[in-house]
Amino acid sequence: MPQAIAHNLPYITIFNFLLVCIILTILAVILSKDGFKEVPGERQNIAEFCLDWFFDKASDMGVSSTKTVVAFLASLFFVILFCNLLLILPLSPFNIPPTSYYSVPLALALCSIFGTIIVTGVYRGSLNAVKHLFWPNPLQLISEAGHILSLSLRLFGNIGGEYAVSIQVLKVAPYGIPVVIHLIGLIPVFIQAFVFTLLTSTFVAGAIHHEETKTSKA
Repeated sequence: MPQAIAHNLPYITIFNFLLVCIILTILAVILSKDGFKEVPGERQNIAEFCLDWFFDKASDMGVSSTKTVVAFLASLFFVILFCNLLLILPLSPFNIPPTSYYSVPLALALCSIFGTIIVTGVYRGSLNAVKHLFWPNPLQLISEAGHILSLSLRLFGNIGGEYAVSIQVLKVAPYGIPVVIHLIGLIPVFIQAFVFTLLTSTFVAGAIHHEETKTSKA
């Protein structure tokens, strides 16, 4: 990695992350431009295809409205996926995935946990959402901290490791082999975004149904 890039890595990471968010916002506006109609057009078909899995996960939770859960899970998934996909770009420094810099996976893990609390509050009320952190015992907080570390370290370890390998391979063989490495790297790129989102959906479902059980017992 050139010294200039290494020196400005935090700023490059922030820029690349914001770039991903801007691209996703533009795509969302384009796909939803015509609105959702009973007879879907091409854009609506693409949007529904992208969101179908998230609707299934939200429906499995048995919530009254799936809109909040779908928006939360889909946002996490596509932000992580597009951040990871920067890894395969041939243009430096745009090929530095923000998820290879630990601050970003940590921030995303915090968004996952605090987002879970907020989503639980939407369906079960703010008081029940906060109580989930301390009930059945205060050690629940340690569990939440463990979730943050687990999510962030898993994402950082896989994508950061993949990026480090790519850098070393480029030094030895700048042509040919890096293409193969990038193609293989597409596997963890998708899997890590999927696993992160799947675990978050499990946290959300657990928090919501935990509060449902408490309410029914009361």
